Amino acid sequence: MLDKKMEAVLQALLNLAGNSYKVLNKQGILQSLPRKLNIDSNTLGAIFSFLSENDFIDVKYQDKDEICLCTTIKAESYVTGDKMQQRASLSTKQNVWLTAGMFISSFLGAFVAILIAKLLGL
Repeated sequence: MLDKKMEAVLQALLNLAGNSYKVLNKQGILQSLPRKLNIDSNTLGAIFSFLSENDFIDVKYQDKDEICLCTTIKAESYVTGDKMQQRASLSTKQNVWLTAGMFISSFLGAFVAILIAKLLGL
């Protein structure tokens, strides 16, 4: 599981590089990230290392100012999978209705089973 800073960097890299190798300016990447995350160049370097070690990105080369990388399928599926999980979550109101519906249906099922048993004389 990635934290918010790593997810933001990964999303920015997907937007900037996509699935092909591109040379990116590190300052440009930093400027595309939200200011509230407080990511500096050292933190960005550590995030690049982590993402590379865990096969989210493939780094061809990097120097002080630039990095040549591409994102992997794992990165794309992680970002889209995370969005799909957010869509699939239920609200509290939906959970209450779902629980009530299951209780009522199980009660009615037991009641029908008892009626059938009485009709058959069991």
